Amino acid sequence: METKINEQTVKLDFSPNETTVAVLAVPPKETKKIVLLIHGFMSNKESETNLELTKRFLAKGIATVRLDLFGHGESSGPFQKLTLSRCLHQVEGLIAWIKEKGYEEISMVGSSFGGLIAIHTAAKHKDLISLALKCPVSNYPPLWHDRLGRGGMDGWKRDDLFTFIFDDQKARLEYSFYEDLLKANTYSDAAHIKTPTLIVHGDADDDVPVDQSIRLFDTLRLARPDKELVLISGADHGFEKPADFGQMIDKIENFVVAATKTS
Repeated sequence: METKINEQTVKLDFSPNETTVAVLAVPPKETKKIVLLIHGFMSNKESETNLELTKRFLAKGIATVRLDLFGHGESSGPFQKLTLSRCLHQVEGLIAWIKEKGYEEISMVGSSFGGLIAIHTAAKHKDLISLALKCPVSNYPPLWHDRLGRGGMDGWKRDDLFTFIFDDQKARLEYSFYEDLLKANTYSDAAHIKTPTLIVHGDADDDVPVDQSIRLFDTLRLARPDKELVLISGADHGFEKPADFGQMIDKIENFVVAATKTS
């Protein structure tokens, strides 16, 4: 029998004049276990990954909460003022809200840019049950240099605004996004994460090089050895092939459920 999905949309204000929209999904039986799902750059809370994981975790008696990051989906914007710091503030607020709701065993799943957010969050929250990262960005500034080149980066800084097309959507991003990234030392934070962690990355990812996850894995193991890296052969950034997507979802589901059972 398919698990009935009971969802509640909430609007939360963690900063003045900024609203974060999230969806809390709970299984039929009351639980203290929950997974926070963080989508990627220019995605939203209704991503295919988030929805599939929600269905699977609910079937295992685990609640989920998925949010729209700043400038994405139904949360406040505008997108052009997006920064990592804004998103970290949102997630901090959401974790506090989750705990106020009575949830005690919190896991986290971050995809791509959401993985970057999850890494920095996990470094601060030692009580997380598990952390699963789907093709996470762990060193973002070089990716922008590779995409734009020296001239493009100079133009972005000069004009303070970069206009681009992403998944057939036109978007703008202020230079403060890049400047804010430079303040983050992701590998330094990762070295302090003791939470059991899984990384799933496709070795044909053209958006986030798999080398970043290999370095991240080695760094994560400095704190504790119970980290896992799964490289899916031929998989791209979006795990577009059904078999690749299924393998990625299975790995994350099994890892989080196992960690929850042993907590």
